[in-house]
Amino acid sequence: MNKIFIVAGREFFTRIQSRTFIVMSILGPLLFGLFVLVPVLMAKWNNDSTTVWVHDPSGQLSDAFQDQNGLKFQVLPQGTLSNGVLVPADSANIRELLEDQDAGLLHLQAPDSNLNVEARYYSAQAAGLKITERIQSALNDRLYRLRMERQGLDPKVIESLRAEVQLQTSVWTDQGSEDSHTETAMLLGFGAALLMYMFIFMYGSMVMRGVIEEKASRVMELLVSTTKPFELMMGKILGIASVGLFQFVLWLLLGTAISTAIGAMGLGSGPGTASVPGTVNSLPADAQADWMQILGQMPWETIIPFFLFYFLGGYFLYAALFAAVGSAVDSEGDSQQLMLPISLPIILSFVASQFVMQNPHGSLAFWMSMIPLTSPVVMVVRLPFGVPGWELALSMFLLVAAFVLAVWLAGRIFRIGVLMYGQKVSFNLLRKWLFYR
Repeated sequence: MNKIFIVAGREFFTRIQSRTFIVMSILGPLLFGLFVLVPVLMAKWNNDSTTVWVHDPSGQLSDAFQDQNGLKFQVLPQGTLSNGVLVPADSANIRELLEDQDAGLLHLQAPDSNLNVEARYYSAQAAGLKITERIQSALNDRLYRLRMERQGLDPKVIESLRAEVQLQTSVWTDQGSEDSHTETAMLLGFGAALLMYMFIFMYGSMVMRGVIEEKASRVMELLVSTTKPFELMMGKILGIASVGLFQFVLWLLLGTAISTAIGAMGLGSGPGTASVPGTVNSLPADAQADWMQILGQMPWETIIPFFLFYFLGGYFLYAALFAAVGSAVDSEGDSQQLMLPISLPIILSFVASQFVMQNPHGSLAFWMSMIPLTSPVVMVVRLPFGVPGWELALSMFLLVAAFVLAVWLAGRIFRIGVLMYGQKVSFNLLRKWLFYR
């Protein structure tokens, strides 16, 4: 046991002192900050003003268009262009209107008896969706109101009849009802699944690369002469797990500092500034306060400890398998064939998490949160929605049992594979190593 901690300490201190670890520990939160900040800046730069000249000979539709979000509508004076279909004689006037690259011409023929309208938008370059969708929406809304008026219907009365119901969801407990905050739970679950997916792959593959590098440099032969293969494998797994947790805490601290700095700069909120749809900064001040209050009501006392358990359990399970792969091959390129069966369950669980969020208590969610190879990702998706205690206990037991089994299997491969060089590894050969005495 003492040798396991010696190896783990060596792995930990060697890796946190490396230049790559230091750079990525700083760049990780900065890249995430840029991921949030860049769309805000792009939205601000994308607010170029476009002038749309509206040619409406009937005079019935031009008042449907209001200036909004960089679109400026101006009605052409009567007589500027032909009242019906545009003819070649209008070409000079149209070219003059479109001299500005950020200008367009909306030509509306007079509505027929059924209030059907032929509309066409002309521009010097192909029009973007921002312009065409807003024009089409405004025009359809105007025609919808004209048709109601023709039928003797009051548009205001019709709109009042279409009032929508905001469905609120609650969970009934022994203490009464509690808001379930489904949307917030979905966001938290997906974020936790994404973190789990990234960290298992990142640090699990780090174990594999570490074994391959030491095996290629023949350092492994020296280590095995003084340490049992199982102790060496467990030491590397524990050491790199410590590196992952340490970096995760650093990212949380730096990420919090960067988020606070972005909020202090006022980016993404306030009048005249753009914001990223779906983020807290895109909400009004009272909505932001409600959102923060909702976050405070989430069951963090359950989410955080169980997230850490599944983070460590999932990492240990996959790290043992990655270590076995690393010990069996001579280079990282040779590991691709063996990594595929290991990678598929974690990829499948991340894909399935999108369906689990829609029905966190269904059969798919239950079985995938029980299977140890998929439970680390799927169960953290379910945590914000509330999971029965017996399901958590069963899932944790199966994960621990699978980890013990994976360590035993990986150890059988590790004890032989780390000293094998130049041999083409196959699944049949791995099977022989498992039962080799």
